Amino acid sequence: MIRTITSAILFLCTLLTASAQGISFEPDLNGALSKARKENKLLFIEYYNSNCTVCKTLDPVFKEAAMGDFYNSNFVNYRMNTENMKKEDSLYIAKSKLQLESVPYFLFFDTEDNLVHCSGAKPDTDYLINGVGKIALNPEERTGSLAKKYNSGDKSVRTLYAYSNLAQLYKDDRLTKRLAENLYDAFPKDQLATQKSYTIMKNCVTSIDNGFFTYWANNTDKLKGFEKGAKEGTEIKVLQDILLKTINSDDKKNWNLAKIKSAKELILKTGLSTNPDAFLWQQEAAVLIKEGREPEALALFTKMTEGEEIGGATYIINNFLDIVKDKNSFAAIKAKIDKLRSSTKDNDDKADILYSELLYNQKTNNTGELKKLLPKATDFYKENKLDMARLSVFRSN
Repeated sequence: MIRTITSAILFLCTLLTASAQGISFEPDLNGALSKARKENKLLFIEYYNSNCTVCKTLDPVFKEAAMGDFYNSNFVNYRMNTENMKKEDSLYIAKSKLQLESVPYFLFFDTEDNLVHCSGAKPDTDYLINGVGKIALNPEERTGSLAKKYNSGDKSVRTLYAYSNLAQLYKDDRLTKRLAENLYDAFPKDQLATQKSYTIMKNCVTSIDNGFFTYWANNTDKLKGFEKGAKEGTEIKVLQDILLKTINSDDKKNWNLAKIKSAKELILKTGLSTNPDAFLWQQEAAVLIKEGREPEALALFTKMTEGEEIGGATYIINNFLDIVKDKNSFAAIKAKIDKLRSSTKDNDDKADILYSELLYNQKTNNTGELKKLLPKATDFYKENKLDMARLSVFRSN
């Protein structure tokens, strides 16, 4: 009996000591997983970087007794440092299909390795216990329930916002875009000029077609006062970032000339660049040629290559050679190649021009000139130890 009481006291002291020392983190992932399954607890992972300033502010909070009491009682805890990522840690995150691009993150997994909750973190004990930990324990509130809520018809701003953040962690671009549209539909339109509207745009919108973006792009005079501290005055950059995401997305392939014109106007309006053609010339040229407006495409070619360095000019030339059809266009491109050849002495530039000449002859079915030029180009590439594989596309001719 005495031995039993003594053991119980020692066990209680161990628990009290662990709590007093804050959160107790397991030394390795496999051990943490095994312990979580054995004790039927959620696995809590702090996904962090040891050089991250925000992450460092969490360390003192983790040592608090209240944090230790709550997290040690309810979870098995493990820290995953992205600075020197262990192989087993990388594999576990890859298995989860999460694509985490920032730190810190709080991740909670069940005993079958399913992500049931995730959250950003800040050095606030009450938030980390009540705003993160307790929600992770509640099947009805944690992020793992969001898909079910959404599919059941919950289109509240709160649910949509949280679900959008989760979709972005999985890089589900289609779902993210749909949720952003749902958010605009659900959001009170008389509150579009508010901090909440700006925050939704900043964290959930990835397309210039979204209503939040349209509102703020048309009301840039009101787009101020929402960022504080080091980010103060950077609100316009949110518009620029969304614009860049849209320009770099696959959606651009389906743009017509009206859409391209609108995007170019937004580039100027948001101050992203004073040269919108630099972002959209390829798409615009392709659409112009598709619509039988090749002279306009050729004018764009002239505009884009004027004053451009040889590396950039030959890149533009090669792109146009792939899409033009008219003999006048080919003649203008050949004249540009000849002009560039006469003005360069750099071997890398000469190699680029040789490639463009070969491509020109290939596209114009000038087989004789192609066969004459290819050995010269090959010798030049060999002599200057350049990438011979680049010329392989012409050898079959």
